[in-house]
Order: sequence, then structure tokens, then C-alpha cells
Amino acid sequence: MSGRPRGGHSAMVGRGGFQGPRRQDPVSVYVAPTGVPCPKQEVTKAEDAQLKQLQSARQADSAKFPHRPGYGTRGDGVTLWANFFEMVAPTNLVFHRYAVTVVEPRIVNGQREEKKVVGKKLEQVFRLILECQELRDYRNDIVTDFKAQLVSRIALGAEALEAFRPLRIPYRAELEDDARVDAPLLEVSIAPVGPLAVSDLIEYLTSTNVAGTFNKQPILQALNIFLGHYTKQCPGQVTVGHRSFPLAPQSNEVGQLQAGLIAVRGFFSSIRVATSRILVNVNVTHAAFYNPIALAQSMNAFGKDDKGRLQSFLKRVRVRATHLKPKKNKAGQIIPVIKTIFGLANTADGQHKEKDNLHPPPQVAYFGAGPRDVKFWKEDTSDSKSKGESSMKTQKSSASSSRGSYISVAAHFQVTYGMQTHPDFPVVNVGTSAKPSYLPAEVCTIVPGQISHAKLSPAQTDGMIRFAVRRPTVNAQSIDQDGPTAVGLSPHIDGGVSRFGVNVGNNMITVPGRILNSPEVQYSTPKGMQRADVGSGSWNMVTRNKVPLRFNVAPPLQSWHAIVLHFGNMRDPIPASEHASLAAAFDQALRNIGINATRRAPWQTIRMANRDDRALANVMEKLPPQHSIVMIILPTSEKWLYDRIKSYGDKGIGLHTVCVLGEKLKKSDPQTMANVAHKFNLKHHGVNQKLGDAKLGFISKGTTMIVGIDVTHPSPGSVATAPSVAGMVASVDAQLGQWPADLRIQSEARQESVSKLDVMLRTRLDLWFKKNKRLPQNILVYRDGVADTQYDMVLQEELPLLRKACSGLYGKNEGPPNFTIVVVGKRHHARFFPTKLDAKVTDPKNGNPRNGTVVDRHVTEARHWDFFLQSHAAIQGTARPAHYFVVLDEIFPKVFPKEQLPQGFSSHADLLEELTHNLCYVFGRATKAVSLCTPVYYAHLVCERARCYLSQYYTMAQPGQAVPQAPTDAAVRVHDRIKDDMFYI
Repeated sequence: MSGRPRGGHSAMVGRGGFQGPRRQDPVSVYVAPTGVPCPKQEVTKAEDAQLKQLQSARQADSAKFPHRPGYGTRGDGVTLWANFFEMVAPTNLVFHRYAVTVVEPRIVNGQREEKKVVGKKLEQVFRLILECQELRDYRNDIVTDFKAQLVSRIALGAEALEAFRPLRIPYRAELEDDARVDAPLLEVSIAPVGPLAVSDLIEYLTSTNVAGTFNKQPILQALNIFLGHYTKQCPGQVTVGHRSFPLAPQSNEVGQLQAGLIAVRGFFSSIRVATSRILVNVNVTHAAFYNPIALAQSMNAFGKDDKGRLQSFLKRVRVRATHLKPKKNKAGQIIPVIKTIFGLANTADGQHKEKDNLHPPPQVAYFGAGPRDVKFWKEDTSDSKSKGESSMKTQKSSASSSRGSYISVAAHFQVTYGMQTHPDFPVVNVGTSAKPSYLPAEVCTIVPGQISHAKLSPAQTDGMIRFAVRRPTVNAQSIDQDGPTAVGLSPHIDGGVSRFGVNVGNNMITVPGRILNSPEVQYSTPKGMQRADVGSGSWNMVTRNKVPLRFNVAPPLQSWHAIVLHFGNMRDPIPASEHASLAAAFDQALRNIGINATRRAPWQTIRMANRDDRALANVMEKLPPQHSIVMIILPTSEKWLYDRIKSYGDKGIGLHTVCVLGEKLKKSDPQTMANVAHKFNLKHHGVNQKLGDAKLGFISKGTTMIVGIDVTHPSPGSVATAPSVAGMVASVDAQLGQWPADLRIQSEARQESVSKLDVMLRTRLDLWFKKNKRLPQNILVYRDGVADTQYDMVLQEELPLLRKACSGLYGKNEGPPNFTIVVVGKRHHARFFPTKLDAKVTDPKNGNPRNGTVVDRHVTEARHWDFFLQSHAAIQGTARPAHYFVVLDEIFPKVFPKEQLPQGFSSHADLLEELTHNLCYVFGRATKAVSLCTPVYYAHLVCERARCYLSQYYTMAQPGQAVPQAPTDAAVRVHDRIKDDMFYI
């Protein structure tokens, strides 16, 4: 298999590694070996033609979402690389789809039952299906998702379909030549779903006829199955969804994450469509995998003493049993014995009362016991299975009716294999709870290519970030030169997309973009309002003219408290001798930034002996009610401590808390103190920075409320009753400085649709009315966390609840408010790269596009209103733009009829793009533009705060631990004293 030639012009040397880019590496831009092509003018013309047709036809009644009102024109033009490859498919290509059902029939109590085949076994069954003689004439024409569908470019004949009504296939494992004698007989059924012509999709993308509808999802699904087949059947790769990773990565494509995990670099690929063409989105991706080492070594790395966490870590991990003599197939390949870990040896193993349960049960001294303390019944018969893991299964007889005795796992391996086992390593169960089968850790090796879905620890997260961070130039080079071969796009490889007559461009496409100007950020000074010096998306609170800037609104802090927390045997975060000087420095920092703070008492020292110590809680409870904020100086960043403080302060007492690490604060760094001051002021009803009225447009009139919505879901390993939580923030006036929040438990876990949206919005409207003595005429909603396949859900399920919240509040004369809903996405793989090394278009610090870069052409559809915006200056790595998609617009046509657009704006598209960009500058916790518009960023933060309150639900469940009852809204209800403040900052 040959790949595309490597190379490319770049100032970067090497292909990246675990440490990320070196500071001394010069900033550069990627240039393909063939140069930088201009964006295709044919695409621009097609976009303009479709847009003209849309505008003349206005919005069709059948359209689900608002049509694009125009393409943006504001900002300086720039040409960018986009990580998309153009795909050209034959116009006569037709995909014939077939639904595949695989079951394992069995007779139970005289009744037929069908067990559904899933997971790795199902993937292997699909390989067996493709090898069937019944499909021998179609092997070069069929692709599959290895889960539920076959897609063929030739319709399967009646004879082939008849053979699968159903076809009985004996299961055989990978590399086995023949099925085993006792192999299960599976029944495979194939039923036609219907053909899909690629020409229909091409006609939809290129036509200027905008009437009618076309459901492109089925053909996109078929195209993605076609695209993903190569990586799924390639023996040297492992696939996870749309991502593929090398099974044996090179050393510079893997990094150590500690605790038994490694980071592996691979590629993402997916079909996307844009006006006039089909595109393949290819991106560098990363994932955490189990380190393919000896199981005992992995246990040591993870920590074998915490048995509950260890079991969660190892559950469903596949291991190769090394103590059995390996077999070989006819090709001389070794057939490994692969087992799946069910869990650690448990006292409940084999105790089930089913009729077919094996007896006598094993004897396990305690959960996670070692080889000496796990015993099983070993038959003493001459014809029993010998030499192997199977002899360690409990037998289907009772101790009183058969010859035999209990033997420990350690003794069995000593007698049978002459092996010594370590008593401290837990025995693993590779059977089930009802029918356990035990192996010591010493005879197991973790199979390569197994992704870990568990939430990473803070240390592992840091390691993953360091591994993933690479300069944009390096990522662009990998995508453009290595990506096509890795995902099967290159014409030089066997089994890729070219075998269906599909051609893919040799290089990433280029697209036109624009760089929006930064807004005017304003602060207060003793002489009036002053503009901050904004450059590259950030600013300082001291201007070039040395003018110190102050918060716009800073209510006096007349009563607050500071606690230096000591914990256990940890070193004091700040010695008592330094309290006075550091307190004075902090007081001065608050005054410098505009906060008039009075300390009622010297900083107080509290010591907690252990996690159960209530010393801190007792002090917080006794603080006078008028205390508005307590700053807690921490000795450690352990999450449990932070969660406890926030939960107790926000919910139990109604006291704002600001946590800061002592090691950072004692350096008296002005930036650290300023960061803390930002939080103080926001929690105390202040307004940090403001935007000039000209940059807020119609928002400055005070008639529009802006809302941010997000939902957080349980992490893998959470307890069974862990809920999803919805969070909502909303502005209270035109200053956009205060964004109080509401939290609600979702009616169902992992449900994306917000179930109590009406109640949440009603509370925000009440606050707006309380502040403004009137209700907002417009409500602009930024909705985070919705996949592109769920846009309909927002309109069908969430919009009615938003309208319901307004019913009964608005009088007949004022009428209901106008809604505009914009879905915000960050979980996409679109990336943009500069094509010129020019400080006007390229960030001089890391080589990303300049902040304010917006792209709404060539990778979008004219029929929809969406755009990509990179509002921030990335600190490191390759910047990820946010994607904004309008699913409803009632505000802009009413506030700005087309003939009344502000000067300099060509369409509503310009208005929304600029407003969204400007909203990224009002994030009150920082002096920089953030990567998501502020309402969405705040909604994300309030959801994270909910995870603090529910930490007992989002941690790994321990064996034998009582599962807490499903929480109600009371679990995330903030105390009445602070619920209308920005408690989550």
C-alpha cells in the first residue's frame, strides 16, 4: 500500500510530539507542494445565484429554518485553508441500502429466544457476512458500517436476498480458519431499504431552484458508511465512530498519560455538504487508549489498592491470556485467546439462584481478593477439561455429589503451570457474575487498540492537552499530506473510495474569510469613560498612556472575609507571618481596579484535619449575614474540596465564595489579584467591562434580553441515578454586565431537550421586569450543545416551552416577544489555517488566523443561515472556531427591515456576525475575547457549578455502595440570598 508523497513548504521541522510546539519555533504558515490555490470562483457564483433566488422567492413556507439573508461583507478579506477535500462522485453512482439483523437463537424452557449480537462480536459477524459465498459476486461493490447496514453500488439479486431469509452462519473468531465444534449458529437477515442516487444530492446542492424540500440525511449516512468502510476493515487501524487510529502508532504519535492510559493521534473524517459540492472533512484527532501492557503492570500504574475505581477502570477491557499454548491458523498466524474482563473477583460471584447456575459457587474472601483468597471447585475426574482457564470455572454439580475440592487460583496455577502469582494483585473475572471465570493478573496482557471512555483525571487531562497541542502549521501539514491516505481518500491505496470511481481533490480547499474589527471596550476612570487598548483579542486595564482603568460599576465591599485554609499535613498555603502584608497588597489591588473594600477582621486561619472535619463549615456558618463574599485561600487544587466549598456556600449558607490557590496568591502577581477582583465584582452585582453603544446596536436600546442555554450530562462511570442538568443565564439590562442563572434537573438523564425551559425562562423574565419595570420586546437565545441532527428538536420541543413562559405575562397591546434562536457548536472538526505569513491575517504568536476571523462561504449552504467565527486568540495549539446556526429568526426582520439597515451593513448576516463577535468581549471574568459568545460561556459555567453540587452522582460508583436516589431540583437550588447573583463565577 503506497501513500501520497510527503513534503510541503513549512518553517516547522518535524511532525510534532508529546511536548507540543517549542517556544523557539518560528511562526509559519502551511503551503502545499503545489502552492496555494485561489478559492473556486465557480462556488462563489453558485452561492450568489442560489442566494439571489432565495431572496426573490423569499422564505418558502416549507423551509424548516430561516434562509440565509445574505453573505457577510464586513471586515478585511482573507484567503484561508479549510480542512476539507472536495469529493467528485460519478453522476450514475447509486447506493442500494440493506438493513442487517443478526441474532443468536436459543431454546430456553422449550421456547425460542433470540439474543442480539453486539459489540466486537457483531463486527466480526459482518466480516463473515462479507466472506459468504452468497455474496461472492458483490464483494468489490459492498461497504458496511459493521453494525446494521450494507451499502452496495449494485442491487443484490433475488437469489442472494433469498439466501439471507435468514442465513445461518457458524460463528468463528478472527484469524480462525474454521468454526469451533461448539460455535454458536447465528441467523443473519438482509432486507432492502431502498436505493439512493448521488445525483439527487448533487442536483440539490447545485440547483438554483429553492422550491420544495430534500432530505439529505439518508444519502449523507450512506456516503459516510462508504467513506468509513476503509478504516473499519483495515487491519492496521482501529476506528471509533468517525475517528481512526493506528493500531501500532509511531512513537511521535503516542504519549504517556499515566495511570495505565496512553494518548494516540489519529484522524477524523466525515462527509459534509456545501453549496455546489460534496466535501470530506478531515482533521487530526486524539484519544486516550489503554496502554497495551501486562495487566499487572497496568494495575500498578493505575493503583491497585482502590478496588472500586480499579474495577471501573478495567471493566470490559479485553485481555490476551498468555498461559495457554497458542494455536495457529493455516497461514501460520497465532490465534490469541482473548477474554473480556467483567470485573474483579467478588463475594457475590456465582451466588445467583438461576436454574442453570453453576454449583458449587466460588469462595472469594473479599472484593478484589488476590489469587490465594479466591477458590473455585475443581472436579477430580479423568475426563475433565485440563490445562486451561476453562478448568477454573465452577462446575455444574454440587460439592456433595461429585469428587473434587476447592483450590485457590494461586495453587491451581502453581500446580498446573508451575507459575508463582503475586498475592497483592486482584484476580479478574473474565466470565460473568453468575458464571465467573478467574485469571490472575500475571497471565493477562491488555489487547492493543482499546479506547478509554472514562473521564480523565486532572493530571491526565493536562497530559492530553500537552500531547494534542501542535502548531497550526504542523496540523495542516498532517491533514493535507497524511490524512487522505489514513482515511482512504488517496487514489494510491487499495480498498479506498477510488474503487467506486470517486475522485477526491489532492489538497485541502481554500475559502474566503473576513477578519472583523474588535469592538470598543470601555472602562471607568476618575475622568470619565476610557477605551481599553484592544489588540489580538485581549487588553490590559492600564492603557498605553498609563491610565489605570476601573470597573464600570463597582459597589462598595463593606463586609467580606478571608480564610487561609490548612489541610491535614500539607504545607501551609500562606504562613501566618505573611498574612498582613499580603492582605494589604490585595486590598490595594482591589482599590486600584475600582473596588472600595473594607476588611472587618484580619485574615483568619482554619485547619481541617481530614475530609470529615467541619471546621471550615462551622466558621462559614457563623459569619454575619451581611458578609457578601468570603475568599478561601486553598492549600490544594483537589476537586472534592472545591466542590464541597461551592456546594456549602452556594446552597447551604447563601454566601459567595472565591477560591484561590495560596501558592498563586502569595506571589502577589498583579494579574492573579486582578482575576480574583473580577470575580469579586461580578458576584457583588458589579459591571466590569462594557461595549460602546455603537457596537451593541439594537441591544443598547434595552429592549432585548439575551439568553444562554446549556445542558450537562453524566460522565462515563457515574452512578446509575446521575442526572442531566440544564442551565440558563440571561442579561438583565443593556449593559450586559450581570447574567444571573437558573439550574434545573432534567426529567431524563442524557436528554438534550431542556424539559423545564418554560419555568427557567419565566424566572429570567421576572428578573428583567424587576430591573427594568417592563418586559423585553425581543429575546435572543444562544443554545449550546445541540448536534446538527437535533436542530428540529429545538423548534419542535423547546420553542413551544419558550413561548409558554411568555404566555400570560405580556399584555394584548405589547404582544408576545420576538424570538431569534442561534445554535452554537464547538464539537465539530472544521479548522481554518492562514495562507500568508502576514501579521494582519495571522496571529504572530502561534500562526492561527487572527481573532475575529469569520467564514460563511464555501463550506456552508446558501439555503441555511450559519457561519464559523474564531473570536479568540488561541493561547496554544490550533484554534477551533465556533459554529453558529440560526434555527429561528423573528427579531432581525422586525427590528431592521431590509431598507432600514444601519449604514455599513449589507444584510442581517452582517448584523448577527458582528453582534455575536462583540458579545465575546463582555465575558466579565477576563480581559480578552473568549472562544464562545458570552451567554453560552456563562451557561457552560453554571452547568459546571451544578456538577459541584452533584459530585456524589458524577463520581465512579463503588461496589457495594448504596446508589443515591435520583435528585430533584432541590439538589441544584441555590440559596435565596444569592440565587439572583452571578454565584457561578
